[in-house]
Amino acid sequence: MLLSFLIIASGWWHIRAAYGSDSRQFYISKPLTMLFIIALAFGYQSDDHNGSHAWILLGLCLSLAGDVLLMLPRDRFIQGLAAFFVAHLCYIVGFAQGPLVLKLVDGLLLLLVAGMVFGLLWGQLGEMRIPVFCYMLVIIAMAWVAAGAWHASLTAGSAAALVGALMFLFSDSMLALDRFRRPFPHATAWIMSSYFAAQFLIAASLAG
Repeated sequence: MLLSFLIIASGWWHIRAAYGSDSRQFYISKPLTMLFIIALAFGYQSDDHNGSHAWILLGLCLSLAGDVLLMLPRDRFIQGLAAFFVAHLCYIVGFAQGPLVLKLVDGLLLLLVAGMVFGLLWGQLGEMRIPVFCYMLVIIAMAWVAAGAWHASLTAGSAAALVGALMFLFSDSMLALDRFRRPFPHATAWIMSSYFAAQFLIAASLAG
């Protein structure tokens, strides 16, 4: 309960700092929120019976590294994207430790959504087309596997993982549209609130 409160408070602090003038608060609050989320996931290690805990923890730590890279004054977008790419691979392996019921319709719906977003970005991506395309494929795969785990078990943990994966897809889609197509009002609030919620739910999915 305490960690959940700290995650919410720190996430709110980061969003507030993003609209303020104190860059120190901005640079501190985002990794701090992820550290709280990692601590939450770490607390579930005794409940790990199928190996998913280590993979989810590794994914969270790589996400923290990606956050830091994307926050550096010098643009490290490719490096940050690579860190999140590997983080999603870890999430895929973590979600796949249990039984899976992968449904074609889920994959097609996810591809449709991602295809629409990618189509909107196409003209603005330039040399980033291949990296962004590969990243979109891995996040779709992550959401599809999360859906497969939920279909197979119908547990609260698998539901949390699925909602977290879908929120991750939403957050990254908003980030891509804001960065490459056209900035939109309150983008940071939308992107970061859904991002923190996604990571929180993925961590909480380890509770079972």
